[in-house]
Amino acid sequence: MRKLKIASALALVTFVPFVAQAGVIWSVNGNEYELVNAEGITWTAARTAAQSGGWDLVTVTSAAENAFIVASVLSSGSTVSRSHYWIGLSDAEVEGSYGWVSGEAFSYTNWNVGEPNNSGNEDFIAYDYVGSWGWNDAPNNLGQIYGFARGYIKERVAPSVPEPATLGLLGLGLASLGLRRRRRS
Repeated sequence: MRKLKIASALALVTFVPFVAQAGVIWSVNGNEYELVNAEGITWTAARTAAQSGGWDLVTVTSAAENAFIVASVLSSGSTVSRSHYWIGLSDAEVEGSYGWVSGEAFSYTNWNVGEPNNSGNEDFIAYDYVGSWGWNDAPNNLGQIYGFARGYIKERVAPSVPEPATLGLLGLGLASLGLRRRRRS
């Protein structure tokens, strides 16, 4: 009977599903995304704010990820023309050499027509709504200069979850330890 109780408890622990706490999860990579409305925020302040709780500014590395963000995350944002939401891309270190805050390779782009243009030393990238969502380079203090920095998009990388087989082996190991301990007493 005791063996059955141990096995039942292990089965419960092994198969409890992961529950998201906030944001929207993309099933392709398991990452969580959230739009934060913060009128007038600078890119650097947005990054600092985003870095709490394992988040950072979003990195967009494929057309599929971009489509997901536009449909699922930006759908709750402002679609007033020139609405900017910061993302984790910048060329602040070397002009014209863009890099993601995550260190991921920069190969996919979604620039609006005529962008990037570095008009007035624009080193930080935001989604910009001009009839549709695309990227625009902008100065760090975009909201103070032009008044249309609406906020930022943050992303939290999916936690590493052990493979179900690993969890099963862990459960068997714990069960055998319990039985071994019981036999000694």
